[in-house]
Amino acid sequence: MTVAIKESKSRCSNFRDALNSLENTINLLSPLIKEMDRLNRELEDSNKREEIIRLFLQQLKKGEALVSKCSSIRRRNLYKKRKYEKRLRNMDSSLRDLSAVLQVGQALDTQRLQRIIQDMYH
Repeated sequence: MTVAIKESKSRCSNFRDALNSLENTINLLSPLIKEMDRLNRELEDSNKREEIIRLFLQQLKKGEALVSKCSSIRRRNLYKKRKYEKRLRNMDSSLRDLSAVLQVGQALDTQRLQRIIQDMYH
């Protein structure tokens, strides 16, 4: 997806800010999602985060299609420009929301581990 974003940024400056924000979000979250997926498989703990990973990948596919549509919009078409800029920002926001869900899950996992360790020593 980042390749599609880079190509779109070079072709059209209409959405440069929105595309930069989306690209930054993806670059931050992608390695974390990949690592989580790998660890889930190793720990055979896929049921907890599998849905979030699936949603993230689904959003990436939707985002890729959206970015390719944006690259075909002419500068003078202000209606479509606003429409797709809003969609890009919504895509970025939804990816950030998934990140927040992951953080809550991480906090819950930390508390569970603390509880297990506490039980081991008492």
